[in-house]
Amino acid sequence: MNDQQLRRSSQILAVLITIVLVVLLFGIAIEIIAVASGRVPSVGQFVWRLPLLFYLWAVWSVRRAIVAIGRGEGHDEAIAQLIGRVGLALFLGGLATVFIAPWLAAWINGRGSFAFYDVSAITVGVVGAALVLVARLLGQAAAMRRELDEII
Repeated sequence: MNDQQLRRSSQILAVLITIVLVVLLFGIAIEIIAVASGRVPSVGQFVWRLPLLFYLWAVWSVRRAIVAIGRGEGHDEAIAQLIGRVGLALFLGGLATVFIAPWLAAWINGRGSFAFYDVSAITVGVVGAALVLVARLLGQAAAMRRELDEII
């Protein structure tokens, strides 16, 4: 794939990711309006939306990475940082789904469970943790490459 095709593909993907973000934000806005208007009696449902904030951050970080690659800014250190942000956001989203949201729901309702068994959230969290590790390795490799380039 040449540079022009990569840039075009990156632009298309960035637009598609933006559409996903807008749709997710629109859904959140509808829920907020429903609670504010009294159609949904409990604010407690927003506790279960907490992980969505982390997932939105992950999607936004992916978009930023795609845009950077499309601009030709695909330097090793920048990509490593962006991958690290995506990984951290996914890990925190999985953690929020499995532990934080159930704890907050139990605190608000006065009863509840210790954790929420959600295989997809656990998988997303593990993948996120792995991406953080890969990002660190990429960052170290980029630093080593830069050091070798200075020597040669």
